[in-house]
Amino acid sequence: MLAHEEAVDYFSLHKRKSKDVDVEMLDYEYVASCTDVDVLKNILVVLQSGKEGRYPPLEAAVEARLMEVLPPSETQRILRMKARPSETDIHSEAASLTAWEAQMASRSAELDAARKLSSRSLPPPRGGGNSAAPTVRISTKGDVVDVKPKGEKKNTIHAYDWRAWEKFDVDAAERELDMEDERRQDAVRQQKEELAARQARKRLDDAAMPASVDVAAMSAAEREVCAGLEKQKGNEAFRVGENDDAIRAYSRSLIFDPTSAVVFANRALVHLKLKNFSTAEDDCTMALRRDPLYFKAWSHFEAALRLEPQSREIQKLLQKTKEKKVDVDGIPPACPPQAPPQPPAAPFQRFEILEVDDDDEKEEEVTTRGAIHTAESSAREAARRDQPATRVVAEKPFQRFEILEDE
Repeated sequence: MLAHEEAVDYFSLHKRKSKDVDVEMLDYEYVASCTDVDVLKNILVVLQSGKEGRYPPLEAAVEARLMEVLPPSETQRILRMKARPSETDIHSEAASLTAWEAQMASRSAELDAARKLSSRSLPPPRGGGNSAAPTVRISTKGDVVDVKPKGEKKNTIHAYDWRAWEKFDVDAAERELDMEDERRQDAVRQQKEELAARQARKRLDDAAMPASVDVAAMSAAEREVCAGLEKQKGNEAFRVGENDDAIRAYSRSLIFDPTSAVVFANRALVHLKLKNFSTAEDDCTMALRRDPLYFKAWSHFEAALRLEPQSREIQKLLQKTKEKKVDVDGIPPACPPQAPPQPPAAPFQRFEILEVDDDDEKEEEVTTRGAIHTAESSAREAARRDQPATRVVAEKPFQRFEILEDE
């Protein structure tokens, strides 16, 4: 056992319930018969402390007994903590590390060579006369202000000026109020549009590269490294909820490497969070053009179409789906399914109504029930053949029916 393994608390001894341990408990027979986990943990603590001496075989026996009485989940956790990598795992990881070092060295050499051959103009020193103009930040904190013309003072009418109230035009006042509401709504709408335009310009300005970065003059290795760094920045910003910064970083990554389907799909996910459904669809479409088999782009594309069902793109996809179904099934969607054949109907029976005297009430009741049952049966048969049914109403005096079969 290595020296650092002694400090590892495999059995979570610091969470045990404190119990008294006598010298008589430090015995193999007692340990083998003990089933209390807390008592065994306290015995192990006493043995490891050296208060009663060090007995490594007894400590091993206590640990083995703990492995027997602990729950299976705890046992598996302890076994995983004690597991050590095999020689094959060590050699595999060492080979991977060596390959990574070689790849990084090769990429570093490529970057150094590209830096020497680069003819890009570097920015001037700070404080120089030819320094670039300062960046102008566009403010987006424009609140919508209720536009109300100033200097216009309405002529109010006194409450007791009856002649003035008689000349007051109510319809004209209502029209003026309606026009004022329309002007106010138009002004608010215009301010919202200007604010959205300023925010869009700000996003474009933030996503644009600084003047000192010449993407066209960079080598493939430099663009790959910069694209990976910007992608990592976007992922970190998305994890912490900074969606605008994530879109900015993903956009810069696509400037360095416009062939990455992963970055397009990631930016589409951010647009979904911001409810920019149309832009999310466009990014998913671009990702699928780069990699038609990229599953994440398909999932984001489906989410965008589900959240915005009025899109024209979903109508095109629905039409393509119907055409594909016709090709696979071979049945046009316009053809209705054929109904199964109906069994032949029973032959029609006619009946004759005979009046009965009021002598035998019991017989009348029986015959009336039979008549009603027969009438219901004939009505059901007539309904199946879409023929009018004979409606029989039982009234006093009761009537008896005789069924006569047709030849």
